[in-house]
Amino acid sequence: RVVSRAVDDKMKEINLSLPEGVKAITVYDRTVLVDKAISTVKKNLTEGAILVVVILFLFLGNIRAAILTALVIPLAMLFTFTGMVANEVSANLMSLGALDFGIIIDGAVVIVENCVRRLAHAQSH
Repeated sequence: RVVSRAVDDKMKEINLSLPEGVKAITVYDRTVLVDKAISTVKKNLTEGAILVVVILFLFLGNIRAAILTALVIPLAMLFTFTGMVANEVSANLMSLGALDFGIIIDGAVVIVENCVRRLAHAQSH
């Protein structure tokens, strides 16, 4: 978004310096694509968190485990974006897509399921 606005401002500046009758125009503006990608990522993460809570509650019968697993999503995003900023990695469509494909939640589901199973096993003995 920032780059797109900067390009628009620069295009206006360039157009002021061009001779009369000559105009520079933007041929391919990806602002709409980027906005839609960000919106899709937000929607998918929200839906994913809700589905994680519901499915884990149904299968494990433990609301605490389900909520703890869902909390992994914002924490993983926080650490991911912190790492991206620290290493100067841009938030392009590929990096946003990697966050969006469920990579975040897989490990947490396995760990929580194993914890619930071990706790149930320990209580039965």
